[in-house]
Amino acid sequence: MEKLDLEGLKKVQLEILDVVNEFCQKHQINYWIDCGTLIGAIRHKGYIPWDDDIDIGMLRSDYDKFMKLFNEENSRYQFYSIENNKDFLVAFGKVLDTKTILYEPNKEQGIKLNINIDVFVYDNAPDDEMLCQKMFKKRDMYLKLRYAQLYPNFYDKTSLKKKIMRFFLKIYLKLLPKNYYTKKIIKNSRKYIDCDTKRVGNFTSVSKFVGDKELFKEFIKVEFEGRKYPAPIGYDTWLRNIYGDYMKLPPVEKRVSHHEFEAYKLEDRENGE
Repeated sequence: MEKLDLEGLKKVQLEILDVVNEFCQKHQINYWIDCGTLIGAIRHKGYIPWDDDIDIGMLRSDYDKFMKLFNEENSRYQFYSIENNKDFLVAFGKVLDTKTILYEPNKEQGIKLNINIDVFVYDNAPDDEMLCQKMFKKRDMYLKLRYAQLYPNFYDKTSLKKKIMRFFLKIYLKLLPKNYYTKKIIKNSRKYIDCDTKRVGNFTSVSKFVGDKELFKEFIKVEFEGRKYPAPIGYDTWLRNIYGDYMKLPPVEKRVSHHEFEAYKLEDRENGE
């Protein structure tokens, strides 16, 4: 088992992205590099120097098609979501390289997975802003309850009254399936799936991204680490809506990674081949 440094981690992430890119072209599935990855492409023509992950986005119809087909044609690379893996407790998707191991933050603590890229799904957002914010509030409530269920001792350092309330909450949460609130998040996100709205939003992650569908009516190619990947035709409006002046570098003290990890690449015999 080979331990990977940051550059090794990025190399694997780019290999995953290339597999996804080729698959989406073959099946006429629209996707785009998203969030910090898109900023990196526009501002740096690659990773933001202090970033260490890759994000892509899809509209719900493309996401569902991708979810249905991807694992049928791939063995080493797999798409995980709650819809195809009941033990996967994230409400959006990830494409993983199963010949790798990723610990966040390390072997002793946190989560064991594979090196992966995030696949964010964008659902119809109501045109009424109050209804949209209501969806975000419900999503945020479900996220807190899911966290309390998965990490029951996280909130213990508090007043006696709150400790008592959380004691009974823990008992209640233990009675629920671990994927209960993840499913609630997805149900909330899909609320307007059959409605003809003008906007889409990210209701399965922690962000509050909303944009007009017109921003995604066409896609262009942008450079990222010497390769070309899709970006929405309205990427500038999209990024400014989310981040403001995204071309301006943040203060030096904020130019740090938000992730801690240990990453490994498996030998073929360790992967059962």
